[in-house]
Amino acid sequence: MARAIKIVVIVLVAIVVLLAATVFVITQVIDPNDFKPQIREQALSQANLELEIPGELDWQFWPTLGVSLGRTEARLPGEEDLFAAIDSASVGVALWPLLFGNVQMDGVTLDGLELNLVETADGGNWEKIGPQDGAADEATPEQPAPEQEEGGAMDIPVSIPSVAITNGQVRYRNTTDGTDIRVEHFNFNAQDVSLEEPFPMQLSLRYQDQSDVRVDLNLDTTLAADLNTNHFVLDPMTLDAQIGGLTVNPVDVHLEQKLDVNLDEDRAAITDLVLEAAGTRTTGQATVTGLTGEMKVAGQINTAPFDANKALEAIGEQPIETRDDAALSKVALDATLAGPAGSVMADPLKVTLDSSTLSGKAGLESLDTGKIVFDLVLDKITLDGYLPPESGDDDNAPASTAGAGGNAGKQAGTEQLSDAELIPVESLRPLVMDGRLKVNELNFETIQAKDLTVKVTANNGVLRLAQASGQTLNGSFAGSGSLDVSGKTPRINYKQQVTSMQLQPLVTLALGEDLAKGLFSLDLDFSASGNSEKALVQSAKGNATVNLADGTVRGLNLYNTLVGGVNDMLGRFQALSAMIPNQESGKLPAALSEDTKIIDLTTKASLDKQVANLNSLEAKLEKGTISGSGWLNTLTQEFDLKIGMQSPELGGSKYLEGATWPLRCQGSLAGNPAKWCGPDRDGFAKIAQQAATNAAKSKLKDKLGIDAEGDTTEEVLKNAAKQKAEEKIQEELGDKLKGLFNR
Repeated sequence: MARAIKIVVIVLVAIVVLLAATVFVITQVIDPNDFKPQIREQALSQANLELEIPGELDWQFWPTLGVSLGRTEARLPGEEDLFAAIDSASVGVALWPLLFGNVQMDGVTLDGLELNLVETADGGNWEKIGPQDGAADEATPEQPAPEQEEGGAMDIPVSIPSVAITNGQVRYRNTTDGTDIRVEHFNFNAQDVSLEEPFPMQLSLRYQDQSDVRVDLNLDTTLAADLNTNHFVLDPMTLDAQIGGLTVNPVDVHLEQKLDVNLDEDRAAITDLVLEAAGTRTTGQATVTGLTGEMKVAGQINTAPFDANKALEAIGEQPIETRDDAALSKVALDATLAGPAGSVMADPLKVTLDSSTLSGKAGLESLDTGKIVFDLVLDKITLDGYLPPESGDDDNAPASTAGAGGNAGKQAGTEQLSDAELIPVESLRPLVMDGRLKVNELNFETIQAKDLTVKVTANNGVLRLAQASGQTLNGSFAGSGSLDVSGKTPRINYKQQVTSMQLQPLVTLALGEDLAKGLFSLDLDFSASGNSEKALVQSAKGNATVNLADGTVRGLNLYNTLVGGVNDMLGRFQALSAMIPNQESGKLPAALSEDTKIIDLTTKASLDKQVANLNSLEAKLEKGTISGSGWLNTLTQEFDLKIGMQSPELGGSKYLEGATWPLRCQGSLAGNPAKWCGPDRDGFAKIAQQAATNAAKSKLKDKLGIDAEGDTTEEVLKNAAKQKAEEKIQEELGDKLKGLFNR
């Protein structure tokens, strides 16, 4: 028995030695470089690639049976540029296990991979790879597919101790849109690669594109792959990246997660997500189903509170300067990912901004159309703390214009307007949106508003402000409008209604001074077209009706302006003093108030370019009434008004009854109101002359019986002088006749 066992062992050893000797002879006697022509022929017929192998093919014998490949280059037929190349490659099988029928890969290495992908209007160059004109059918006769055993993706389990790809680079260029992407320093390593057990792998690369965006990426994970069910799990998965070119400073990103992808079930899941970047930390989980159909997303995302300015500093951007140093110090996000298939919705969504909370839902209602929807409510916000710090210089004060009453002041201001593109037309045209935002309470300096509602829609290049309404300053407002970018030139239309709103806070906010108060109402219709500040202003058209009730204009008393003009007139025409009741002293007293009190005012205006033309102005004052017209430059705040004023204090005389006293108001809204208005001296002189004429007519009619209706002042005086001369002659003749008869 022992002898038999010994013989069996000797036979087995002899077989092994014989096999080893055979392999040794093959590897040492057969030169693999002799097969280069056949390899090139197969590459051309099967892959449509012209293969050049300037490097050497070498056998490896012990302890690994394998082959190594030197520099190899591949080109598409008729092209000089490389399609692909490698500097070296090798693959081997452990020899000793192979002698016993066990296939164990020893290792696969690939160094210096180079791949150039080019896409033109005719397609990509990679589409040309493969058998051409039936070459594959001729070279490789169709063979029946070998039957596979159930339960395995491969007949022989494969385990590779190591797979290494080093110094790889891939370039993709698109000649139609200018895309130029480079992936360099590509390195991949995997250990104990198996289709039965999870194995560790690492990957690193650098991405750079035509916009100079650069990403340095390092991935470390463990992969479990089941090819039978197309199930792949990366657990744990750690990714570190540095992203440059998007911000001033490169951004370091750290990602941890577990990724589970099952292609047969059309599903992917992310769990244990941790994303850290620029001082922010986001955690959560998500499941995506319908990867190849209608995608559906479900999950939870949470971003811990962070300081927005510190995040900006981390990426090299300037912090946002605010009046309140604590503003933007607490920003957080809490979102539940939900919604029907074909959408990505955050519902509910909660965003925290310091002491304010924005809640509701938002997202993409349709992945096919890209439609954005939102329905959000902001509980409260005080804007003052988010405004830029106050400065001693008033950079927004309008520049004064000399001679505001002339055309220079009327047309000025456009030189400061920009010709630069203002509206991002190309970005807005494909926008599809339907959203609503409600603000329960908003505070801004002295203005408090509540129940603000904004509704917007966008489709086919038309953005509509369906509603912009709210309550503020004891009144309400409602507006609507549209921005049409579907054509070559953007067009804007807007309508605004204001009802019984306090004027004082708005004037103070706009001009920095408490110049006026009252309850005002507005009805505005506005339109413009163009894509720059200058174009929009130069095309602006509109109409407005403004009403002011129970108002006051501070620092300007129109009655005192009128009194000053009348007193000046009385100084030049002293005889008129007697015509004004109870003012025989020759001087009217001024009112004690420095303001003008307005009982009711209505004006109708039309906007043409930057000028608001006041076509009509009618007002009832505490002392008198006014009417007039003029213009206001909306850019420079220069204005020029011609006003006619009637006063009951001056209307008691029958000679001044119905007189309209002309006033002229001009200057800048930023100027001193006391200097705005003054009397029209020529106009006052004409009234004085008319009053004198009326008085003369009345006396001629009463004393002399002369009806001078329709005569001018000069004619009245001439007729009066003539009548007086005739009376004197008659008196002298009468005396002489009396003397003659007495003789």
